[in-house]
Amino acid sequence: MKLFESDVSANGIKLHIYRTNTGKPPLVFAHGMSDNGLCFWPFAEQLAGDYEIILYDSRNHGRSDAATDMTLIDRAHDLAGLVEALELQKPGLVGHSLGAVTVALFAGLYPDVPGCIVLEDPPPFQELAAPDAQAKVGRAMWRASAAENRQKSVEELVEMNREECPTWPEAERIPWAQSKQQFNLNAFDEERIDAETGDQIVSQITCPALIITADLDMHSIFPPQAADELAARLPNFTHVNIPGAGHNIRREQPRAYLTAVREFLSTCTANQ
Repeated sequence: MKLFESDVSANGIKLHIYRTNTGKPPLVFAHGMSDNGLCFWPFAEQLAGDYEIILYDSRNHGRSDAATDMTLIDRAHDLAGLVEALELQKPGLVGHSLGAVTVALFAGLYPDVPGCIVLEDPPPFQELAAPDAQAKVGRAMWRASAAENRQKSVEELVEMNREECPTWPEAERIPWAQSKQQFNLNAFDEERIDAETGDQIVSQITCPALIITADLDMHSIFPPQAADELAARLPNFTHVNIPGAGHNIRREQPRAYLTAVREFLSTCTANQ
């Protein structure tokens, strides 16, 4: 299926988008840190028969604007501006990692806008607060690695990904590699959010929400127990745990992930 590209103005910046333009119910995808919008296409294409797929490059990623002096909350407002610019009515939204946090904050700050949301292994809000010394070291190492990856060829990055993530579907590798060349290191400098503020915003979510977790031993980052507690506290939340996967759940257990998302979206559609 063909994707159409364009730029939209949202929250004062340019965001690059890809969409199928089918006129079906809209489904927006928000990628994780250092990925880009097309990184979601190998998965999202499987849903294109039922939904209009909309992918976007977030600020400092892909072909969207670079930005400084930004905050994590700005990302939520970017997404709100995108939905408004495209005149989407009650869109579904799927986010991974940083994109999942963006979607959650957007849904809490604009509770009447989304139809439903899917959150794939978001980082807990306490990890988004001002980092401690150990976290600062880890982040500095990640930044250095990202800077090195920007200098590698797509072919080198694909081979690196094949060695590090041998179980990923082959279709995932080139978009992942291209995104690493496009990634702007400004993203590491954005202002974080404290756990209390994040939890307060998330508590305002009123649309149906699915949080998908995986195995902490395989480097997923949202504890399944915390997801159960979130679902117990917020009545519109549902939690699905997919074993045998780490942080990139859709890439490591694609069949189980697709089943969970399809079932959730079909339930949301039936109840609208």
